Order: sequence, then structure tokens, then C-alpha cells
Amino acid sequence: MITLTDMVANGSVTEDGADLLRRIAASGESFLVYALPRNAGKSTLTNAILAEVPADVPRQEFFGTREEVAELTADPDRGYLVVAEMGHRGRPGYLAGDEVERAFELVASGYRLASSLHADSVAEVFDVLAHNGIAADAAAGIRYLVKVRGLGDLGDPSTRRVVEHINEVTGLGADGPAYSVLYEWASQATSRTAP
Repeated sequence: MITLTDMVANGSVTEDGADLLRRIAASGESFLVYALPRNAGKSTLTNAILAEVPADVPRQEFFGTREEVAELTADPDRGYLVVAEMGHRGRPGYLAGDEVERAFELVASGYRLASSLHADSVAEVFDVLAHNGIAADAAAGIRYLVKVRGLGDLGDPSTRRVVEHINEVTGLGADGPAYSVLYEWASQATSRTAP
């Protein structure tokens, strides 16, 4: 498994960016990793962040069934609800429609979400969730949105992927989600990070 330390070493994220991702993991807050194309590195980055979550925080893979909702709602130990991908079906753990709604039902009951989806901007993240039955105010409860981007042919395993943005959702504005940019990737390993 690729770690955040590995990602710093290969130039996918700066040390400041990796430290911010570690703080997100330590905070126990919900996060989504997003990118528009397939093979951009969403799952790799999601797993690298989850690897930094304290060992005593429970993690539960979720496949979208009603039976899981009943079982997890009865469990007093809330932790991370890990969903492979949201917005479309295709593989086990890829959820859409009512399955995404069930995941957000569990988030409303105290679970934190760790997942990924196909989008190219924060606004598109909210659009994907809306198309899967999630109201904007519920979507705004996902505190961190992390964008990853490939810098070449994503079919080539040697293509470099970078953490392009780390955004913190601060609520809803008149024009959609309100958020601040905590980190922004730039060439030559320069970045902008929040204090």
C-alpha cells in the first residue's frame, strides 16, 4: 500500500500537504477524494489517508444494503464508513442512488464517511451527490474534499498523480457550497497551505 510518506517521496504531495492530510485523518472528520477520469488515484489516496486514522477508530466497509444500515445503526461504536466509490455502480462497493442515501443516513447517525467519486470541481461533487438523492445541506456535512489529478496517460502505471487541492467545506452559500482552499498543488513542489 502506498503511504503519504511514499507520496511525498515521489512528488505527489508536498510535506505540508501530507501533514494536512494526516491532520484530517486524526480529526476523524468525513472526507471525499475526487477526480474526473478513471485511474487518477482516488482509491490509493483514500487508503493512504485512512492508514493515518488512529488505530482505535473503527472502520466499516459499506456495500449499501438495508441490512448493513440496521446492523450499523445498532452498533454504538461509530467510526469511519468506508465506501469504495459513490455515484455509479459497477463493482462491489460502488454505490449509487438509494445506496448512497443509506450511506448518508448512517453519516447522519454519527458515522464519518471516507469515499471517492468522479468529479472535477467542488460544485461537481455536490452535483454528483444531488443526482444520487443527497440534499445540499447533507452533502455540506462532508468536511474535506480532496482532488487528485494525473499528469499524463492514466493508463500508464508510471504516470505521476498529484494531490491538486484540499478543500474544507464551510457551509452553503447562495451559489452553492462554500469552501476554503487549504492546499493547492503547483509545479516545482510549491503549494499554498492554510495556517
